[in-house]
Amino acid sequence: MVNREKVLRMTKMASYEEHGGKKDMAVAGYFRNDYIGMQMIASFVVVTLAFLAAFGAWLCFNFTEVMESIYSMDLVSTGRSVLFLYLIALLGYLAATWVIYLIRYAKARKRLNLFLEYLNDLDGKEEEEEL
Repeated sequence: MVNREKVLRMTKMASYEEHGGKKDMAVAGYFRNDYIGMQMIASFVVVTLAFLAAFGAWLCFNFTEVMESIYSMDLVSTGRSVLFLYLIALLGYLAATWVIYLIRYAKARKRLNLFLEYLNDLDGKEEEEEL
């Protein structure tokens, strides 16, 4: 006879495995610090490229003003100001990345552990039914 609870649990498990399980298994394949570190490196690259693009766009829009005042401005203090803005943006984005991916990793591990617990429960129930 078919056990209704067992069929429902197996259906939920198959749905999880098909939709979110693949992503969770990929995340859980890493150690927590490795996963977060990998995401932070990607964020570092993205922030750097975005900042360079924004700075380049600003230079293009204000090219005449910059060229007129290039000899009279203090390039060292301007460079420090730009570097300070870059570091503020970078640190803020990296902090947000760390928090977000720490939460994502914890949730993925929790879902995967629940899946494995269900799998072990089903395996135990099958052995009981055979006896």
